[in-house]
Amino acid sequence: MKLHRNIAMGIVSGLENTLIEKRPAADVIKKLLKSNPGWGSRDRRTIAQAFYDIIRQKRLFHALSGSESEDLNLWNLLGCWMILNDFPLPEWIEFNNINAQEIKTKAPVLVQDRRYKHSIPDWLDQMGVEAFGEITWEKEIAALNTPANLIVRVNTLITTVENLKDILEKKYNIVTLLIPDYPHALVFDKKQSLQSIKEYREGWFEVQDANSQKVSPWLEAECGKYYMDACAGAGGKSLHLADLTKDSAKIVALDIFPAKLDELQKRCYRNNIQSVRTINVENEKILQTLEPDIDGVLIDAPCSGLGVLKRNPDAKWNMSPERLTEILKTQEKILQTYAPLVKKGGKLVYATCSILPAENKLQVDKFLKSQLGSQFELEKEHTYFSHLTGFDGFYCARLIKKM
Repeated sequence: MKLHRNIAMGIVSGLENTLIEKRPAADVIKKLLKSNPGWGSRDRRTIAQAFYDIIRQKRLFHALSGSESEDLNLWNLLGCWMILNDFPLPEWIEFNNINAQEIKTKAPVLVQDRRYKHSIPDWLDQMGVEAFGEITWEKEIAALNTPANLIVRVNTLITTVENLKDILEKKYNIVTLLIPDYPHALVFDKKQSLQSIKEYREGWFEVQDANSQKVSPWLEAECGKYYMDACAGAGGKSLHLADLTKDSAKIVALDIFPAKLDELQKRCYRNNIQSVRTINVENEKILQTLEPDIDGVLIDAPCSGLGVLKRNPDAKWNMSPERLTEILKTQEKILQTYAPLVKKGGKLVYATCSILPAENKLQVDKFLKSQLGSQFELEKEHTYFSHLTGFDGFYCARLIKKM
């Protein structure tokens, strides 16, 4: 199979936006494909695969096609990907300095080293080994370095999981599978666009990783009670809370980014959900207007994102020890900010899409030792590892405010 020049240029353009300009990979590939409607479905699949493969294996490809001490050459990365995926290398000037045979010879040697095999920075590898030990870390980073499946959460306010599964197969010839112990989830047998599916446009289901679907149930939410999603973003977990409470609880979704809250409002409309209210807390003073009588507060905290490398592989290149230190300070501040809003006997659920203890267990332990944290007790905590579940890595802890 040949790679046409315009396709190659599209891939390199996307890589420049993500690896050089540090724009989120998911946003870049979406914009790239949307702005080139003339590309066929086969070309679009090739572009997306190459784009994500190269981001995922950047360190290995950089070492194979040159020296890590040299500046990143995006055409070299693409050429390396083509060679290792059995694409004929065109006689283009951009590939003049690539030695295909040398790359094929070096690859089996380099991948003996975990840092190259799974293409991770030295600091992250060291942190993983220290946290989990060599054996567990090897399994976890291997799992996180594989692409994510397309998984959706069924809106049970509209339909059942079984009914949607049946409709997708009979009406659209789409095969999905149930996932044991994930009662609202369906996993698609292959990735595809959902916009053409009428039921998706009408809110019958939302894209949400299976382990992400585990988070909202930690609140043990009940109909008629008051809950807060403190770092709601575009509101996937707020929508799930509304589903779990049959759209009959009071749910307040907070965030500092208006665009994300606007998206949540659109999703509520599409899902026919009435119980979620959004509040922009860019100005923290608005929190002073909220009474500390909330039955449950969910803090899905900003984090390194190292548990969701399956779908956001660029996160490992945008993170650093210094950046992680800043994130830990932010998490600590958010806990101190929102914990006072929990009523006595109420629940505080702290969650991250990271598997690092520094962001999870150690962060919770630090909070519990604080003056405010002494009002709470840890009831339960769990890390959802990717190598054990096949899904994204998450952490959840449930704290109860003492009576």
